[in-house]
Amino acid sequence: MYYTLEKKRYGVGLAAPQVGKSLAISVIDIKATPTRPHLKPFGATIINPAIVETFGKRTGLWEGCISCGVGNDTLYAKVLRYKKIRVRWQDERAHQREAVFEGIIAHVLQHEIDHLNGVLFVDRVRDNKTMITIGEYKKHYLPKTR
Repeated sequence: MYYTLEKKRYGVGLAAPQVGKSLAISVIDIKATPTRPHLKPFGATIINPAIVETFGKRTGLWEGCISCGVGNDTLYAKVLRYKKIRVRWQDERAHQREAVFEGIIAHVLQHEIDHLNGVLFVDRVRDNKTMITIGEYKKHYLPKTR
C-alpha cells in the first residue's frame, strides 16, 4: 500500500479496499507537494480505526480521491469534515493507540476511515456544484505560478 501511495503524486492516504483487500487498514502519508508546499510530513498505519469523538462543527474543504480518476481528471469537491477528531486504532505492531488530530491530518483520517466503512468522498458532497476535476481546481483555485 505504501508503494501504491508513493506512486500517486498528490495522494495522502490509501485504504486496503482501494487495492482490493477487505481489511480495515489504511496508510497515511502526508507530504509537501507543489500545491501544498507548507505541509508538515505525517505518516501512520491505522488498523481497525474508529472516530470516538468529534469537536465543533464540520467545515467544507476541498478533497479528491485517487480512486476517482487519473491525473487531471481526478474528481475534486468540497466535503464537510470535522476540523478536530479523536481516533482510536491499532498501529502496525498491534499496539492500541488513541489521539486527537486537527487540520489536514483529521481531514485525511476521516476520508480514509470512510473508505473502510464503504463510503466514498462523493457520498459526502452536499453541493454537487462543487464537483470538478483536479485540473479545473488547479486552474481556478490555485495561485498562478510564473
